[in-house]
Amino acid sequence: MATKVQKKEKSGTSVWRIAGAVGTIVLLFGYILFHANFVTGRSLLLAFPGWDVTYKGCWPNPFGGAWVSDVTLVPIEGDDEETFHFDHLSIDVPLVQFYQSGFSRKRGSLLKAIKDIRLDFSGGHGDMTIPFTNEMLVFGNTSATPFEAEGCLEDGAWYSKELPDMGLATGPTELSMAWHREDDRLVKEQSIHTPGAGRVDYRGELLLHDDYPLFSLAETGLSELAASEWHVRDEGFNAARNQFCAEKDGITPAQFVERHMATVQRMLAAMGIAPGDAVRSLYRNYVEHGAPLDLAITYSPAIGGERYEDPNFGNWLSYMHGGFVIDGRPLGVGMQPVNVRPLPEDDNAASTYALVRAELEAQAEPAVTLATPATPMAGSVEAAPTIAVVIGPKALPDAVDAVEAGVDAEPAERADTISDYSRLGAEVGQRFMLYTKARPPMRVEVVGSEDGVVKVRRYLRSGWLEQGVTRASFERAERLR
Repeated sequence: MATKVQKKEKSGTSVWRIAGAVGTIVLLFGYILFHANFVTGRSLLLAFPGWDVTYKGCWPNPFGGAWVSDVTLVPIEGDDEETFHFDHLSIDVPLVQFYQSGFSRKRGSLLKAIKDIRLDFSGGHGDMTIPFTNEMLVFGNTSATPFEAEGCLEDGAWYSKELPDMGLATGPTELSMAWHREDDRLVKEQSIHTPGAGRVDYRGELLLHDDYPLFSLAETGLSELAASEWHVRDEGFNAARNQFCAEKDGITPAQFVERHMATVQRMLAAMGIAPGDAVRSLYRNYVEHGAPLDLAITYSPAIGGERYEDPNFGNWLSYMHGGFVIDGRPLGVGMQPVNVRPLPEDDNAASTYALVRAELEAQAEPAVTLATPATPMAGSVEAAPTIAVVIGPKALPDAVDAVEAGVDAEPAERADTISDYSRLGAEVGQRFMLYTKARPPMRVEVVGSEDGVVKVRRYLRSGWLEQGVTRASFERAERLR
């Protein structure tokens, strides 16, 4: 009898041990799954602050990070119709950092342990024209091409599903983003690649003056930009775009190139800069023949504080060193500062080129022209639009006209500041330079308020966009005159 009881006790003890081991494994896996979701959520907040980002599946990578499926991006400035979807996302974190973050008992390790993160999105497609990041502001989300639709009369940007209409056989879009923090420096890397269209790779280096970890998501405004570089490769988009817009607008591809060049130059004037002959030639070679574009800049001293928020890039030029590279030879920045000339506003304009053409037509009265038109390409029938300085009845009310004519002028804009959010909604119809948290300054027009949220509109590559500005994100607004 004693032997039978002992056997039953041993059997019972064995069952509990097995159950305990299984329970421990389940709890451990559950916690790792929880931590993978935490890392995923924080990484997406770091990549797209304020955006509505959803995903349907997340599994831990035992070597550090997570595998995610069905990721959908809805930008902070958009609506449900402006979305971009990726089939898969791989989040890579060094193994030691990943497990230290989840299991270390040191205070703050959950946020502090991770200093290296890489996000690789694949299977991308969507109907979103708002840029993925500030660093990719002038690049198409699908084409990965700078100023992708500029020069077209009726197009401001293109969706993924529209590229086949241009005769392009493209693969799904791939997006990569990475951060590496070491002591007082942060390196950011980004790339957009759509096989069969184009690719752009970005690398930036920031000097940090705080000790907040990456996952704290804190923005103190103390960081300074020390270096930036972009590497652009065409994979067929330029030629397809030139042909597509030429046929659609009833002109030749050579004429379209002239329109594109003129429109881009006018857009740069709105940013306070003008390209020199060498840069225009380099960019034209990219537009016409798909030649590589490489731009590598260091900033000395580094750009921070109010300088970083300055939308007049002409004020950045004295801080910029390096520049464009062609065949391994440095070409220099190749830009000159000019007075900022904001683009004209027209709610009904379908594209930037339509705005530029309307501006040129308004200047077409008898006047003294102080600039000469760009030389049309061989075989061109239509003369290229002239980005001219005009002195006459229809001269633009910008200080740039007088300055380029050798006459002293007052600044074109003066600003008085609104820092009280409750006052902003009453300024319907007024134009401001709007400053908000974690976003670059924006030129906007106040259109009213709804449910206590101020509504403004701004011009994007895809046209006019109306958006809300919350009290929490508002910093100040400077009136434009």
